[in-house]
Amino acid sequence: MSKQTNIFIVDDNKIFTMALKGAMEIAFQDMNISIHAFETGERCMESFMQVLPELVILDYHLNSHSPDAVDGLEVLDKIKSNHKETSVIMLTSNDEIDTALKSFNHGASDYVVKTGNQFEKINQSISKIFAKKELAFQNEKEAKQAVELLISDKEHSFQQEKEKRIAELLSITIEKAEVEKYKLIIEEKNKDITDSIIYAKRIQQAKLPKKEDIYASLPDSFVLFKPKAIVSGDFYFFQKNKQSVFIAAADCTGHGVPGAFLSMIGSEKLQDAVSVSSDTSEILTRLNKGIKTSLRQSESFDSTRDGMDIALCSVNTTNYTINYAGANRPLWIIRSGQTEVEEIKATKKAIGGYTEDEQHFDTHQLQLAKGDSFYIFSDGYADTFGGEAGKKLMTKRFKEILLDIQHKPMPQQEIYLDTFIETWKADAEQVDDILVIGVRL
Repeated sequence: MSKQTNIFIVDDNKIFTMALKGAMEIAFQDMNISIHAFETGERCMESFMQVLPELVILDYHLNSHSPDAVDGLEVLDKIKSNHKETSVIMLTSNDEIDTALKSFNHGASDYVVKTGNQFEKINQSISKIFAKKELAFQNEKEAKQAVELLISDKEHSFQQEKEKRIAELLSITIEKAEVEKYKLIIEEKNKDITDSIIYAKRIQQAKLPKKEDIYASLPDSFVLFKPKAIVSGDFYFFQKNKQSVFIAAADCTGHGVPGAFLSMIGSEKLQDAVSVSSDTSEILTRLNKGIKTSLRQSESFDSTRDGMDIALCSVNTTNYTINYAGANRPLWIIRSGQTEVEEIKATKKAIGGYTEDEQHFDTHQLQLAKGDSFYIFSDGYADTFGGEAGKKLMTKRFKEILLDIQHKPMPQQEIYLDTFIETWKADAEQVDDILVIGVRL
């Protein structure tokens, strides 16, 4: 008979616990498992040292019945301090990145959000944990057999060649076991990290405006958004306000995960600023203060100096006036029938970082006409390497491309720009996030 595997479920929701227990018993009916359920972390730890379970499925929040009950992280710390070999799967009802990171930092083996397919995810996680434990057991068993063979042979024979051969076998077995173990660890870590970033992408995309809302207010427009990695340091913003709409293109410090964190902070602070002011200059001043306060950039010289560049427009769709303010990102205008790009320069200061708290950002009021186009963007498109010489596209070439495609509707311009930049960089790596917004009035 196989060795019994003890599993603890610690969750203050009795119905969920019973359903999970039933799902596990069905999924692992061929295994000799014993499942113990506890409503609190305190009761779990009372039985922990007696049973020493191989696995604990632990809810992150355990205070629905008793506000003073210890939470999941405290229980996780106690489990790891008493028996490091016990694997822990953390459960939570929210999908916040911070919750997942805290769980992994405290020693959790996996992290599962309670969703529609929660039991399937939990059982998959259990299977992976059991597979790793079985591999470790087999490797230890093979190494032990090799050692026993060596000892037995020494006792019965002093043949040096045989001892040498057994020693080589032992060395190869242990080496192979170590290589396989670390290979599996690396693969699992890479998958865990990638899965976490992919989930972070879903959260970041949920914070971005719906393109359908933008196109409903600005029918002849496009948003070309091409992150360098899974998540992006660039973000776009949109909000309708009576007869005007606010639209912005922002480029945060860095890209990938660090840039994505900053973009989510920036998007939230920009939303706060637009909710209290309709003046583009004041909005950027408030955004600058919000970023510096959120990142504690005014406290000491050693504080983080991350920030963002941004172009913000308030567009009156009735009389075609635009109020524009920018921090290191310009506004380009191509008037109907014209053959040159009119550039409205930004204030040469970033949002956040070393910028003063009271920095003023100039507002430019512009009168456009029906059929005129304007563009706001990050620096990613012009900085893309490619072409025969493998050099940057550059701003001048970017302007020429926009002039060449003015006869096209905006949705076709997006397709053209996307196709062109992919052809331009060919097999070269994309070096930065790309964001281009185009609007024709």
